[in-house]
Amino acid sequence: MGFIQRTRTIICIIAVIFCSCSRRTTIPTQLSYTPPPVFNLPDSLLSDLEIDFAFYQTQPAKFYEPILELRDSFSSVEKHIVGLSHEELFARRQELVLDLKNIPEEAFVFPLPGARLLSPFGRRNGRMHTGMDLKINCQDTVVAAFDGVVRMANWSRGYGNVIVIRHYNGLETVYAHNSKHLVHSGDHITAGTPICLTGETGRATTDHVHFEIRVNGKPIDPTLMIDFENQSLHRKCLVFTPEDQGNIRIEIV
Repeated sequence: MGFIQRTRTIICIIAVIFCSCSRRTTIPTQLSYTPPPVFNLPDSLLSDLEIDFAFYQTQPAKFYEPILELRDSFSSVEKHIVGLSHEELFARRQELVLDLKNIPEEAFVFPLPGARLLSPFGRRNGRMHTGMDLKINCQDTVVAAFDGVVRMANWSRGYGNVIVIRHYNGLETVYAHNSKHLVHSGDHITAGTPICLTGETGRATTDHVHFEIRVNGKPIDPTLMIDFENQSLHRKCLVFTPEDQGNIRIEIV
């Protein structure tokens, strides 16, 4: 009985303490709020204010388009591989826009002026012909189509003696089966510069120049850019977008 009595006494003491603490706790029924001061401008000041509405006009966004760096020297791999992708071409932008209307007439020269077309771009004898075969006579002088830097002036299997030029607009042009080269890797050249003589080195059956246009190492149909009948550039805009497995989508806008 003594233990039970002591337990009851402890419970009573705890209850008294709890009740006393609960009575001391008060909850405010209303929060105090002081509104911020309001300042009214006199009408005399408002009439003198001038609003620059031009500040609120929508301006076109300016996108950063890095300029391709054309080096004076290239690695041994770059000097020996024709279809070499340019890692920096799509590194900071999702597409390459080439507006041919903005290229001055003097910035393009047909690679073999006055030549006739022997074979077009496309399927030929069960294989893909990746360029255009052009010819006038034997050992005619071939010129650069655009300004740029010679990346390759070497031998490459079926191409024979071949020259690859990297251009400032993101393209590369290829000139193959040459009998003689007139430039070297690293040479800076302008459109119309003599670069080689036509020939039949490599996989060729007659003296001619095999001409290609490549974007990031992938050959495209040159007729998308060049009017081969009039030997001039088309005046349109091309958009090149990289896809899976290194493919490139081409849109005319």
